[in-house]
Amino acid sequence: MKKLYTLILITFLFSGATKAQLILTKAVNEPVIGNVTTQFGFDSLSSAPIPKNSGGAQTWNFSAFTQNTVVTVSTYTTVASTPSAASFPLATIAEDQGGGNYNYYQSTASTFELNGIANNAFAITFTNNAIAAQWPINYLYSNTDTYSGVVSLSTYSGAVNGTITTTAPGNGTVMLPGNQNFANSLQVKAVNNLKGTINGTPIGTVTLAIVTTDYTYYNGGQKFAIMTVSYSKQTITSVLGPTVTTTATSKINSAVYSGINELNFDNAYSVYPNPASGIFNIALTNTKAENVSIEILNQVGQSVKKENLGNGTNINSSINTSGLTNGIYFVRTTMGNRSSVKKLIIE
Repeated sequence: MKKLYTLILITFLFSGATKAQLILTKAVNEPVIGNVTTQFGFDSLSSAPIPKNSGGAQTWNFSAFTQNTVVTVSTYTTVASTPSAASFPLATIAEDQGGGNYNYYQSTASTFELNGIANNAFAITFTNNAIAAQWPINYLYSNTDTYSGVVSLSTYSGAVNGTITTTAPGNGTVMLPGNQNFANSLQVKAVNNLKGTINGTPIGTVTLAIVTTDYTYYNGGQKFAIMTVSYSKQTITSVLGPTVTTTATSKINSAVYSGINELNFDNAYSVYPNPASGIFNIALTNTKAENVSIEILNQVGQSVKKENLGNGTNINSSINTSGLTNGIYFVRTTMGNRSSVKKLIIE
């Protein structure tokens, strides 16, 4: 059920702009059939709080974030082309998230509403849609909507209901890795509280309680959100007791990722062996003979080791890890004014 809490959020709002301030509108920003959005996962290596301040003329600094291996792709397509089309007769567009996961939306003259979700394991059909966007959306926008429907899991079913509150509490400048700054950006915050009950399962009645908060940042230069930070807490309760799952993710739009990628060199170097014990090696091609250094960070972003690797055109250095405890680390390698980070496991 982990997909459940992500599918009801405002990850499909897009950005348009006026000269005065950014405004999201139906004509410019509502998704249409044929749209494709790709996002790359990023991690914060700092122990400092992730920025989510609100107000006018704010600065949100994500410049120290580093890319991980997560990639998500959503394709907007016709409802008729999806496996569960018959269950969503009111939907006007479907979002294919890959892996058999679909969101179904209904567009009206002034709103963009979630009509339901479906995948190979379960489906939710809303009898009272969740309003994702009440157009237009600009700074200090606020909208609260309640929704309800039916959830089906295999041969079991039950009811779901919830409240989603969407606000636009901030505007200002978004700072991304690679020295990319986006002025006149709009912060949109969506808080979603969902509750559900599934009856008749082999372990009796199962209840769901899912709370998610999304901070999404839009800029007039891009159709899709340039940055998304999401938090969630999912509690599933049965006779076996509660199971609680919490997650936090950060994603950057692929349209701005290309500029970030030019300032790293992930394909030009390797860290091995990984996992490592006692020693690991860094192999690096340094065609411009720039100064190269490394810094090893622990999981909370603290620097635990630094070394200068020189400026040779082909660097292959061994790094001693005997003073580090077993665990997960990040190796930040800097070459001139560029840097890249790779995960390292020491055991």
